[in-house]
Amino acid sequence: MDYKKRFYVIAALLGIYVCFIWFKSFQTVIVDGPKYRAKVEKLKVDSIPIPQLRGFIFADGNELLAGSLPEYDVFFDFKSTTIADSKGKMNIPQDTIAYYFSDNGPGAKALHEIDPSRSVAEYARIVRNAYAQRTSRLHILHAVPYLEYKKLRTKMPYLSKPKYQNGLISEERAHRYRPYGETRMGASTIGSVYAKKDKNGISGRGKGGIEEAMDSILRGKPGLGFKQVIRRHQTNITVEQPVNGANVHTTINVEMQDILDRALCKRILELRAHAGWAAIIECKTGKIKAISNLERISDTECAEDHNHLFEDLVDPGSTFKTVSYMLLLEDGKITPETKVNTGNYTHARGEFIYHGQHIRDDHPVGEVTADEAMVQSSNISIAKLTTQAYEKNPQEYLDGIERIGFLNDRALSDSDRAEIKQVGYLRHLEFRKEFPKAQAARHRQMTGRSWSKVSLAQISYGYETQIPGIYILQFYNAIANDGKMMRPYIVDYIEKDGEVIWEQEPTVINPKICSDKTLKDVRHALEGVVEHGTAAGSAWLPGAKSKKLKIAGKTGTAQRFNQVTKTYSGAGHNVSFAGYFPAENPEYCGIVVIDARPGGNFGRPGGGYMAGPVFKSFAEQIWALKCNKTLTDITPDTINPMAPKVKKGPLFTKEVLSKLDLDTVKWEPIELTNASLNKIPDVKGMGAADALFKLESLGLRVNIVGKGAVASMSVAPGTSCKRGDYITLTLK
Repeated sequence: MDYKKRFYVIAALLGIYVCFIWFKSFQTVIVDGPKYRAKVEKLKVDSIPIPQLRGFIFADGNELLAGSLPEYDVFFDFKSTTIADSKGKMNIPQDTIAYYFSDNGPGAKALHEIDPSRSVAEYARIVRNAYAQRTSRLHILHAVPYLEYKKLRTKMPYLSKPKYQNGLISEERAHRYRPYGETRMGASTIGSVYAKKDKNGISGRGKGGIEEAMDSILRGKPGLGFKQVIRRHQTNITVEQPVNGANVHTTINVEMQDILDRALCKRILELRAHAGWAAIIECKTGKIKAISNLERISDTECAEDHNHLFEDLVDPGSTFKTVSYMLLLEDGKITPETKVNTGNYTHARGEFIYHGQHIRDDHPVGEVTADEAMVQSSNISIAKLTTQAYEKNPQEYLDGIERIGFLNDRALSDSDRAEIKQVGYLRHLEFRKEFPKAQAARHRQMTGRSWSKVSLAQISYGYETQIPGIYILQFYNAIANDGKMMRPYIVDYIEKDGEVIWEQEPTVINPKICSDKTLKDVRHALEGVVEHGTAAGSAWLPGAKSKKLKIAGKTGTAQRFNQVTKTYSGAGHNVSFAGYFPAENPEYCGIVVIDARPGGNFGRPGGGYMAGPVFKSFAEQIWALKCNKTLTDITPDTINPMAPKVKKGPLFTKEVLSKLDLDTVKWEPIELTNASLNKIPDVKGMGAADALFKLESLGLRVNIVGKGAVASMSVAPGTSCKRGDYITLTLK
């Protein structure tokens, strides 16, 4: 055969092959299409999502803040398990149910132990009725913890049988668990998880806080499986394995969080205040070490509310005066020694009227320097100095606020500045990456309709400005951090299977908010506020001043805006204290705000005596945690010297005491080697180690109960004994 004929044969074969492919395609799509589509739909119906494990949230010391634990809904299926086989035998005979679920049966008792909300007899009646009616899905227990579920399946003979012999079936789901409490210890910052399932049948979307902000990282990806019946039993087949979520490690310190939580709650309850919120951050990095947002829910209890620190738009009040004072100094408008006459004296109460606006001080100040005006928190002084300096060009003052970076959570670009000029705030925030509902700080612009002749004066001492507390904290931290403004953050790093996959670096918003000279003058004023100003306290009122360490900061008292009357009247006050410690070399900066609505246990609201003590309390306790003094560094108490209590012990105890210069301490020496070979020695008052040595050297077998020193002996001292005898020592 020549090449031409071969070519025609091959072409014919290929043509037949192509026609065959077209025919099979037509048959598959058109003729058999409905059958295959039905199979696909059946696969969709039978396919099931396989839940993944949501990632954990940890504190800075790897303590668990939020994690997922399995819990179970428990059902009885008496429909498929009570069908008689060919010999007439049923998997669950009626006499079995009658025994285990009689009115006082062991099966009913086991259910009652797990959930006592129903009586034993009630459980018995419900199960018997379900068996009689051949109920296919009796929901008998809801949200049973893992250990309780295992106890149910292993402790009870009937319930420990396979499900086809007891009818017990369960559905497992992940329960989000916060070991430090569901309503305290930063619960609103951590967030929660929706229990409701999504369209794919998977529950566990983040709701608020870190859970929501980091949801895509924590959530992971569900797997895919389908149900298949093998030998009359339904089996789940896994097609795609689930991908578990990554773990989020935060900057929260559990000890600091507990201290802050307790101090804030204690003060809220003492004052019968509506709520309070506070936070503390590490000066050098901006790491949030503790954050509490508490609301008083009874006379003895507080619970986490929403995240006030990031979400509440409020007038900051006098804590904003520090911004005005810094700008006045930095722009050369005043010096700390600049005099200002408030006109407000003890014998003649005065006020400052600016374009019809009456500006008052709540206590007489008289004529003071600018530094002392800050220390005494004089509204009149700051308003006078600010209006005199910037009245002809208020924009210079507003530009100064932006220059500091006070209203920003990131370094400003030209487009950011244009946005602030247009709307008075930034719409897109860095904070929202970690705090989804964070609000932007807002202040009035000259280009806006709300700007008036009195706006400059009002803003200067903390009104006509809506600022979440985190911006106040961020600003005061910059003062403590030698002028470097850091963005506060709470997510430290993200880890998956032991490997760090992302780590957050500290972010600098402004490397220098003002000159060193200005910073020194501002810090001097803030130290004065605590040492002898509005936060110092007195013999009858507490404050922020501490004898243990030096604190610096500023008080604030601002009227709350009344949403009903649309005025600053009748809604109470927000009182605050923002500061840092130790003042000489700051390590931590914090803020405390108390929501003091009418009806509380306080007189005239004031940030110094209401919020200041909270700051002082956690500053002292946190500083105590870092104390590394030795015994020789601590000044001895010569008035009330305390000698240590020394247990009865061997003679070398004397040598130890002499090394500590405690030769005068009274103690009772014993000799461990002189015990009588046939008499029980007296070991009362000894420590466990010495008592064991003395008794076991005689061959006695010793059982110890309790902790401390030996308080009693089961065999009286002096009793005859022989090797191998038993004796019990009770320690207290």
